[in-house]
Amino acid sequence: MDIKTLWDLRVQKFYRKMFRYYSIIGANVVYFFLVISSIFIYYFNLFLQWLPPQISVEIILSLFVTIILIPTKVRTFIKKADIVFLLPLEWKLESYFIKSIVYSFIIDIIKLLSLITVLLSLFFHTIKIDLSIFILIAGIVFYNIFMKWTEQWLENYVQFVLHRLYRFFSIYLMCYSLFKNDWIVVLVLMSVSFAYLINFKRKRRNLNWQWLIAEEESALLRNFKFINIFMDVPNLKRSFRNRRLLTMLVKRCIPYSQNSTFVYLYLLLFVRYNDFFYLYLRLTVIGIFVHYAMPTSGWIFTLPILFMTGFQVIPLQHEIKESGLLYPISKSQMNESFLKFVLVILYAQFFILYFTLFIHTSTAKIYYLVIGSLFVYLFVYFFLSKRVNISGSAFKE
Repeated sequence: MDIKTLWDLRVQKFYRKMFRYYSIIGANVVYFFLVISSIFIYYFNLFLQWLPPQISVEIILSLFVTIILIPTKVRTFIKKADIVFLLPLEWKLESYFIKSIVYSFIIDIIKLLSLITVLLSLFFHTIKIDLSIFILIAGIVFYNIFMKWTEQWLENYVQFVLHRLYRFFSIYLMCYSLFKNDWIVVLVLMSVSFAYLINFKRKRRNLNWQWLIAEEESALLRNFKFINIFMDVPNLKRSFRNRRLLTMLVKRCIPYSQNSTFVYLYLLLFVRYNDFFYLYLRLTVIGIFVHYAMPTSGWIFTLPILFMTGFQVIPLQHEIKESGLLYPISKSQMNESFLKFVLVILYAQFFILYFTLFIHTSTAKIYYLVIGSLFVYLFVYFFLSKRVNISGSAFKE
């Protein structure tokens, strides 16, 4: 194994794998981003009109840039087996990790340029874009990557929270000062922050290989989750939490009967799997926010939210393990249970959104309730029913 070419080989292998997926869904991805960008620009402009005049555009732009930068990952392409094979060679891997940091820096720059392209009019409205602005933005991006890299040496959860808060507010203040054309403030904040980092890094530290592996697996999982929106990704790892309160609620609400067996199982999977639960939570919160920001026309946004939620929980039908398929229940009952499960969560989401609209404004008329309820029923039993096929061999027909 040649250490000098290892990083290039890992990157090439990763992109060959990603190319196979994106070559299949390429057209869908383009259309997806076009639609999402158009919807985002439209509603963002409505959101800006809704904002009180006391809140400046710079505050919103700084928040957007910070939110884009904070979830960054330092891509090292490290694998679990590297603890055995590369740990003894750690002192030779300095150039490998420098390339990783530079690569992550370029990815973040591309993300920011994409954001600037989408919100070009706002950026032109706040600042005059020239080379010096790009240099300062590049400095902020590099600072963010460096801050992320130092997280591997934090010793406990309290340090992690404080470090993450410091990173969030320091990046936000730099961006805000930059958009307000206060370059001196940006340079002072950047100098202080880099002094903090240099002082932190002054002590010679060994790499935290467990952290590197966890970060790389998390970054890969994020890629596969996005691809999974368009096609099934085999062996996609799921993260989960027990969520005891919601689990207890499910156990109390689902009747103890053979017909309810798989409704119970699907609700437990949904509550515990972070992928599906957080997706549901995010879309519901977005719907509530849209209803609050645009009370007269926000209800139109409810139907796409319901559709996106229902469509993206379809892969949950395949998450039951083979041992769960040994129940003496027919395949048709399993399929029907999945449809009931989706019907329950979509109706729950719809009534939450309708109730939000109802308490906020008097425009929540009865025909909104009828349209939403009818849409959920038709979506489940006419659209979703054709895409449900619980796999397994142990079926009682």
